[in-house]
Amino acid sequence: MSKVYFVGAGPGDPELITIKGRRLLDEADLVIYAGSLVNPALLRGLRAEVHDSAGMTLEEIVSMMVRAAKEERKVVRLHTGDTAFYSAISEQIEKLRTERIEYEVVPGVTSAGAAAAVLGQEFTIPEVSQSVIFTRMEGRTPVPEGEKLSDLARHRTTMVIFLSVSMIDRVRDELIAGGYPEDTPVAVVEKASWPEERVVRGRLKDIVQSVREAGIVKTALIIVGDALRASSERLGKRSKLYDREFSHAFRESCSEAIREDVSSGGGALFVVGIGPGGRDLITPQALWAIQSSDVVVGYSTYVDLVRSLLRGQEVVTTGMTGEVERCTEAIRRAEAGQRVCIVCSGDPGIYAMAGLVLEIVSSKEESPGFEIEIIPGIPALSACASRLGAPLMHDFVSISLSDRLTPWDLIERRLHSAGEGDFVIVIYNPRSRGRKDHLKRAVEIILEYRSLQTPVGIVRSATRNGERVVVTTLGELPFDEVDMQSTVIVGNTQTFVWNGMIVTPRGYGEKYSLQD
Repeated sequence: MSKVYFVGAGPGDPELITIKGRRLLDEADLVIYAGSLVNPALLRGLRAEVHDSAGMTLEEIVSMMVRAAKEERKVVRLHTGDTAFYSAISEQIEKLRTERIEYEVVPGVTSAGAAAAVLGQEFTIPEVSQSVIFTRMEGRTPVPEGEKLSDLARHRTTMVIFLSVSMIDRVRDELIAGGYPEDTPVAVVEKASWPEERVVRGRLKDIVQSVREAGIVKTALIIVGDALRASSERLGKRSKLYDREFSHAFRESCSEAIREDVSSGGGALFVVGIGPGGRDLITPQALWAIQSSDVVVGYSTYVDLVRSLLRGQEVVTTGMTGEVERCTEAIRRAEAGQRVCIVCSGDPGIYAMAGLVLEIVSSKEESPGFEIEIIPGIPALSACASRLGAPLMHDFVSISLSDRLTPWDLIERRLHSAGEGDFVIVIYNPRSRGRKDHLKRAVEIILEYRSLQTPVGIVRSATRNGERVVVTTLGELPFDEVDMQSTVIVGNTQTFVWNGMIVTPRGYGEKYSLQD
């Protein structure tokens, strides 16, 4: 015994039937379709025996389906739209159960959905209508107590009314009596998605005349409610789904102060970490800040890393030593009411612009007239460590060898302290054309506390084009291959190399039997 499939044909357009529904039609041995409500184009080329149910009774339809199912023929009962709305499948299923015939319901695109598409809008608008009532006017088929249009109209939500356009005058009267104002928008959509589709728009007070003048008497939906204003005027309402003020499982909200300031049109300053450089390592929050800003400020190399993400913003760049200049310019523009984004490589709070921005702002006598948000990024040391293995599993320090702002004798004292404390040492700004010997001196200091075999990792341009990774030792460190785009990580006395990866144990092996 085969199964009976109840299939929603969709609203009319042959391309709006589901893939599964189309396949079942093509495989069927018997198709019983819902008369003129089904587009004949869906029936062309079928190998099945095809019957129009318009002139059949329930018993005749069920008898034909049962007989075919018992003959092991595949049966498709094809209804218009979606089977969940006014399809009368319940009474057919009830009889199939009595006959112990298996069945399956395959949903379709409802005519209500097609009508919304024709109107170019949704039925639910935040703060306007968050509910939709699907119903029909009481005619020869009665409706349950409490479901008359006048009862439902008191909610004044979006209402989609099926099978009632021939009684449009009664529909209007019931809706107004129930509470809809006379100027409530109404749309009547005839044969949505068919070639002969028509739309009549108006207000409750004049829709009857418009529909009668158009000659629409059947196969049409009536949609009523203030949500319909969205396709003809600017409502200015937003959902929480894409609101930057709203966080959910896939997006964190921005800080409250920044959200309020940006939404009110005031100035704002975002200090953004763009990560180590790889486009896929920039955070969604950083991307939002960049793309929602009026001006993007930064060191030219870092701006180039995000240039493809910009949406026509003004760009202000400076060279390597222009940090104060670009931060001052960013602050000036934020004070003038612009939304400004300073982009920083890695994390903005690690050898970047967050501290300088706060230093400049805090030195002023008056508080800034804008809000500041610091948006973190993946720091270079994390990106480099991931390329090397797990060198930072235990305590570590990061030290910059640039003595442009920090006296060299202080840097040396910090190197001694890090070596004596057996820290893993992350070295930023290790070597430049003007500081060729700083890294050599740093290694000499570290060797007072480490052996020549201590593992060292060098990563140049981590996650960017031209990335290079070297695993070596303190005794064999290739100084000439290190530059300002490189980060050097020196292991502690426990660090080892396994399979080309640097590993710094945290102590698990001393407490647990790792082989077990």
